Amino acid sequence: MIIKRKGMTALAGIMAAVMMLTACGNYSTKGGAEETATVTETETEASEDVIVASTVSDEEETTEESTEATEEASTEASTEAPTEETSTEEASTEAGTEEASEEAKKTEAYGHIVVIDPGHQLKGDSTKEPNGPGSSTMKARVTGGTRGTTTGVSEYELTLDIGLQLRDELESRGYTVYMTREVHEVNISNKERAEFATAKNADIVVRIHANGSEASSTNGALALAPSSSNPYVSNLASSSQSLSKAVLNAYCDATGMKNLGVQANDTMTGINWCTMPVTIIEMGFMTNPSDDTNMQDSGYQAKMVQGMANGIDNYFAD
Repeated sequence: MIIKRKGMTALAGIMAAVMMLTACGNYSTKGGAEETATVTETETEASEDVIVASTVSDEEETTEESTEATEEASTEASTEAPTEETSTEEASTEAGTEEASEEAKKTEAYGHIVVIDPGHQLKGDSTKEPNGPGSSTMKARVTGGTRGTTTGVSEYELTLDIGLQLRDELESRGYTVYMTREVHEVNISNKERAEFATAKNADIVVRIHANGSEASSTNGALALAPSSSNPYVSNLASSSQSLSKAVLNAYCDATGMKNLGVQANDTMTGINWCTMPVTIIEMGFMTNPSDDTNMQDSGYQAKMVQGMANGIDNYFAD
């Protein structure tokens, strides 16, 4: 459109000049033709100049746009590259932190000896043994335990199942672990289980049990530990209560089990013969349908084991 307007303006000027020459008598047909041709050439050259100028302008704009696009792409690529590198570095850092955390846990665990005592056995033994060192009170060597009212699973089966899983988990974290029993067909008294832990130079003893009640609505987990007035192991009261609290709290956090707290108990033979911090974890009530069913679920058992292992980690970390 620009070229057309300029061409028309030039033509109008030429026509005006021709008319003036004619009026003055200086215009001839030949001369007019030549001048017209000259003007036409001039007009064409002017038009070409406009076209060339327009083309150059377009090329400059195209070049500028191309340059700007290239610069923007380069800038974006430059910006994205560090971002991607930063993201990779952050992921690497997070992975490194997790690995360091796991290694730290293993380092904490190295050198610590844990004895796991899966409560009860296939058959109880009513033969009597002293309730504690020098005690005149006699109790049955070991009882058969309770039974799941919904699942029909016996306590001695559940405790060994969880005990073996806990052993594997603790060993994977770097602990040295000993089991008081690995099968059901044994006859090991509560006193003998405590003496086994002493022989292994254990740092702690975790005795695994499940509870029972006449009221089926009673549910939840609790831990037992000696009191400061225990006639046999009062010196272990504080450390045993700390161990019990650490394991029980982590266990309930992992499973969502109702936390019934740490309870003092000075009548347990397996506690009274210990020479190191000890806890009895009552994992839940086998007489409660919900607790009983949950404790037989493989996914729930994994949480039970993780919780207890985390509690042991927490105890040694404090």
